[in-house]
Amino acid sequence: MDHDAFTGRYTGPVGALVMSGNIEPGDYDRLLQRLADDPQRFLSQDRLILASGAGDAAEAMKIGRLVKALHTEVSVGPLTGRCVDVCFLVYVAAEQRGTDGGGLIGIQGARQADTAAVRDFLHENEVPDSLVERALRPASGGPYWLNDTDEANLGWRSPSFTRYLMIHCHWDEEVEREVRVGKRPFTDMKDMWACRNRATQSAAAAALAAALKGRSSVAR
Repeated sequence: MDHDAFTGRYTGPVGALVMSGNIEPGDYDRLLQRLADDPQRFLSQDRLILASGAGDAAEAMKIGRLVKALHTEVSVGPLTGRCVDVCFLVYVAAEQRGTDGGGLIGIQGARQADTAAVRDFLHENEVPDSLVERALRPASGGPYWLNDTDEANLGWRSPSFTRYLMIHCHWDEEVEREVRVGKRPFTDMKDMWACRNRATQSAAAAALAAALKGRSSVAR
């Protein structure tokens, strides 16, 4: 949905795609179908708003790997809802992620049957050990809500994506930091951003085509 700053209303169906509700088996295919309906529209923004809760960990990890392959940015905000339980697995897989407020990302703890796969997935995505421990504890009681320190340790951009940008676009994090705090003009990042857009959009289009082809092969 898009927000109209003049009327204060939210309008659609335009803007970022929203994934809400529990994550259940078959949701990966449903998401792929939604993207297949209008791939250019999705790839032009490549953004997903998460507002999801409990569900199937294996399906969440499958969606997370797709989100990562597509270089999709994910966000969580109070107007659409929280991201808790297995939704956390999608959130940490994203190469860029962020929240619009505190208490929006919750870890519920893994079911015993999912522990090994979840551990491998979190390590694969370089999640800090403190959050891995939280995610692997037996699910009991209420969720643990990430605080500002947790989110800072997790990072708004994944380490793997930072490495990707350095390799493909000679990304300079020091220049980026200075631009963000106003020490340098935004134009100093113009070439890096242009390169980033070219690299990620091309890679995302290829990854989506491969995912759709893989789905078609399985269907046959």
